[in-house]
Amino acid sequence: MTRPEFLPPRPELPDGMAPPEEPPPPEPRAIPLWAPFAVMGVVFIVVGTFYAAIVGIAASIDSSIDSSNPPESLTLAVTVVQDAFLLLAAVLTFKLVFGRVRAADVGLRRIVDWRSAILTAVAVYAIYWVASGLLSQLFPHQPQQDIVKDLKAEGSLAILLGFAVLTCVVAPICEEIFFRGLLFTTFARKLGPRWGALLAGGIFGLIHAPNPAVGLIALAVLGVCLCALYWRTQSIIPCMALHALNNSISFGYTKSLDAGLYAALVIGSVGLVVALATAVSSRPAVTA
Repeated sequence: MTRPEFLPPRPELPDGMAPPEEPPPPEPRAIPLWAPFAVMGVVFIVVGTFYAAIVGIAASIDSSIDSSNPPESLTLAVTVVQDAFLLLAAVLTFKLVFGRVRAADVGLRRIVDWRSAILTAVAVYAIYWVASGLLSQLFPHQPQQDIVKDLKAEGSLAILLGFAVLTCVVAPICEEIFFRGLLFTTFARKLGPRWGALLAGGIFGLIHAPNPAVGLIALAVLGVCLCALYWRTQSIIPCMALHALNNSISFGYTKSLDAGLYAALVIGSVGLVVALATAVSSRPAVTA
């Protein structure tokens, strides 16, 4: 039976009665502010336990291994595991909160305007170098970072290649997804981009302890600059590229590579990171 056309679509309300209020739309899900801190705690507890277990097993097998100063091969392996856990933790956090995770959720968006992205990267990197130069002038004669001393003393080609891949390719990818894709995204949504950048940058610096305080401050400045780059470009691909550039420059300088090998390391690292990140990115970035 068809409904007569002259009937109203639903019963009319009596005169003077207000229509019922529409229920408010549900608030969009968001990662809680405490979640990144909890994730970091879990990651470092797991990695620390794994590191202690590996060193203990190695020392029990080989009595020449000093548990207080393990060989670089073990340190390299544990650092790779740490970066892998940072990446996994970021992905799992988005999965648990939103029920899914896409490349764009962690900042992997293809760049449309590379010219603007490169100019922004140059600007923030210049700020970092100026800040580093001022810190070195204000606090001269600082001790070298542990990794710098280890790299200078290391003579094994295999270990050096491993460190090069770790610091120039693996770390830029994994750390940017964690610190910019998860930490900064969460903090910026809750606190705003300025406070989010300061907090995420400060944690990025502290995460490299134990190292000289001036070095940690400089890395915190770099972390803030990378957050600004991400906010401007809406993609972590330029952040990964700048991270790889900075690490490869530091690695080549530390090992006093000749010009050809130095250039190959820098260009190869940045190019590989950008190629890998672009290959898995989901959609073009929205330019600011």
